[in-house]
Amino acid sequence: MIKANCNRPRVKLMAVEIVLLVYLTLTGLLIIIFSNKLEHKIIHLSFRIIVVFIISFFSIIDSKTSIKRYIRFIRLLFPFIILVYIYHETDYLNNLFFEQNLDFIFSRFELLIFHSQPSLVFSRVLPSNFFAELMYIGYFAYYLMVAFIPIYIYFFISRYLAERSVFIIISSFTIYYIIFIIIPVTGPQFYFKDQLSKLPNGFIIGPVLRFLQGHGEAPTAAFPSSHVSICLMLLWICFRYAKKLLYLNLPVSVLLLFSTVYIRAHYVIDVVAGIILTPVVYALSMKLFSILTKKLTNKESYVFTNEYTSQRSQKSA
Repeated sequence: MIKANCNRPRVKLMAVEIVLLVYLTLTGLLIIIFSNKLEHKIIHLSFRIIVVFIISFFSIIDSKTSIKRYIRFIRLLFPFIILVYIYHETDYLNNLFFEQNLDFIFSRFELLIFHSQPSLVFSRVLPSNFFAELMYIGYFAYYLMVAFIPIYIYFFISRYLAERSVFIIISSFTIYYIIFIIIPVTGPQFYFKDQLSKLPNGFIIGPVLRFLQGHGEAPTAAFPSSHVSICLMLLWICFRYAKKLLYLNLPVSVLLLFSTVYIRAHYVIDVVAGIILTPVVYALSMKLFSILTKKLTNKESYVFTNEYTSQRSQKSA
């Protein structure tokens, strides 16, 4: 009788990898179900197979290598790279349930409440290049903070807390991406596209951000504002685990709250919805993390088991 090979490599997934794979599976099912509405289906489905392969590869390498700290860092960083693709994919999927984008409803609501379009009026009231540059800096710095804060926590505070922080960020993004797919809103920068030229140029960051938006933005993901929501979550994470970064993150957060409307990335209602949903999405992500890490630890497949055991007495966020 042939014995099973008990030494074969085992795929030991991290919690953040599981939530990412669940999201890709759900959206993959949408692609299959609505295949008659979509083009280039093979490319998007193939992408999911590639992601599964990469995650499995690094998981196996992690179990065999002596430099686990750096392999695990790559595994935590990889979901952020994937976010770039799945963000753009929300544009590919966001007209499955509504044939038309819903900006006309949101713009009318803004007009009803404010008797104007705040996203257009804001820059007209404050047309200073100096003020505009501050807005651009706040919006641009947000992207840096999303990656920098977990990296700082990983190398200087705790790998376990870094994984928890990364999970909260990635899980929250995927929750918002599902909302973006269901509720297609492109935002003022696309709905009022002819008005964009009237934005102040700023000095250095302004042109850079406008260039990146021109080549990296997609007509999707306006409601609710994940920028505002994730920014507030990062602020809370800094308060809990990395207070030194508060001095850096707090001014960025304040600037971002205003800049999303100033540069016409969002309607005011998007910002308000992002603020209201933040504690709900954060709590849901924390609950998912707690469930997954408990299951993974019980199965002795959690990659940070030792550190998790030693730090589990720390207060939950």
